[in-house]
Amino acid sequence: MNNIKKIRIKRKITQVDLANAINVKQETISAYESDKALPSCEALIKIAEYLNTSTDYLLGRIDDDSPLTGYNIKSMNPKTYKMLNNFLMLKDKEKDECIWYSEAIRKRDLVEAEKETVPVKHKN
Repeated sequence: MNNIKKIRIKRKITQVDLANAINVKQETISAYESDKALPSCEALIKIAEYLNTSTDYLLGRIDDDSPLTGYNIKSMNPKTYKMLNNFLMLKDKEKDECIWYSEAIRKRDLVEAEKETVPVKHKN
């Protein structure tokens, strides 16, 4: 379970934070990372969700730690892939900020598009 440690460090998450998130002791996370214990299926899923990765990555079955693993990314625009991948790695508060910002941009674009389609009235 060395991938737990790799991605935890990559995401800048402490063992204590991860332990608190999945309701175990810090010592349990340490045991997982040093191969002294194996997480249950339920714990593995919680770890993957918290670290925004797949259980396959944590188990060492694949090398890609992206949370988008398993999606049909071959047909995805590279910018969309990058945006989604980055978004999925954010904490909830940061996700809320991104959603707010993207909605504000979309509303601005709709207003601008509406202005372009409104006919101009000329005075006689």
